[in-house]
Amino acid sequence: MAVPGCLAGFLGTAFVIPQRPAKGAARRMPPLVARAAEQEITKVEICIHRDCKRRGGGEKLKKQFEALAEGTGIEVAEYDCFDECPFGPNVRTLRGEEDQFGRVVNKVKGPKMIADILGVEPPDETAGA
Repeated sequence: MAVPGCLAGFLGTAFVIPQRPAKGAARRMPPLVARAAEQEITKVEICIHRDCKRRGGGEKLKKQFEALAEGTGIEVAEYDCFDECPFGPNVRTLRGEEDQFGRVVNKVKGPKMIADILGVEPPDETAGA
């Protein structure tokens, strides 16, 4: 039986089926610290809209970012709203001057998560006790 020309090449092609992880095996993403270092973040914008402020954002979150970003060269600024209000407090990370859109990170709370975003060591929590 003759095989049409368009199928002849297709039938002779070897396919590689990707292996799925075993059931129950954890799918691990690289930590935010590794991703922040790879991304070379130059600026972080904090949402100052009222919805994010109610959820712990605004000036309080900006001060935490500024404290942890000190000496890193990462600029910390304010932004009115990223239109992701239900998921706040929100911040946006930007890479360089040409990056206009960046990446919005939702539910940013606590020094550990802030340190992960900035790619710095988290503060020692026992120092304040």
